Amino acid sequence: MIAGAIGLGIFAVALWAIRLLATPGPVEPDPEDVTEVAVDYKCTVCGLRLTVTHAQADDEVDAPRHCREPMVAFD
Repeated sequence: MIAGAIGLGIFAVALWAIRLLATPGPVEPDPEDVTEVAVDYKCTVCGLRLTVTHAQADDEVDAPRHCREPMVAFD
């Protein structure tokens, strides 16, 4: 009974891993849709600074997250 439970656990983990590997990655953006931007962000928790230099033309640049908190834009 214990061996059956262990075998079922191994089978479930293997099935999860195979599904994870079979899932395709995100679609790459079209290079023509990417524009140059210059937006600076700062993490309010640790002080990390980040500059976003490229973004999709259709989308507004959303603040990234760091230390599980959204970063704030600064000049």
